[in-house]
Amino acid sequence: MSFLLDTDLISLLERARVPPKLNAWMEQHDDLHISVVSLAEIEYGLQQAPPTHRQHLEGWLKEARAKFSDGTEQLTEPVLIRWKQLLLELRTKQRTMTCEDSLIAATALFHGHIVATRNKRHFEPSGVQVIDPLD
Repeated sequence: MSFLLDTDLISLLERARVPPKLNAWMEQHDDLHISVVSLAEIEYGLQQAPPTHRQHLEGWLKEARAKFSDGTEQLTEPVLIRWKQLLLELRTKQRTMTCEDSLIAATALFHGHIVATRNKRHFEPSGVQVIDPLD
């Protein structure tokens, strides 16, 4: 099984004390991926952070980019076509998702990943398989 980590889980990895359950789960799985959408969300958050925290966050983000360099999923044309299909599916069900979550869901659907997140309900409308590693 392969997993696409949602931004909320990636952000937990920055904490001084990463939840032990998350560490254990990540050690049990070696097919972990992240989306460029998550990297962009984190980069944007870093730019909004107080100047006193930026250097630490920049270093952490650089390490995260390196750690997931082989597992970073890009927004390719086929992924974006899957995203547009997802938006149509959502519209026919009269459901919505945030742009970021729908892009992450479409990436997972295209590549056959399970989305790992603390925010399972955010992804339920997409039909993507979801897991909360901290449950």
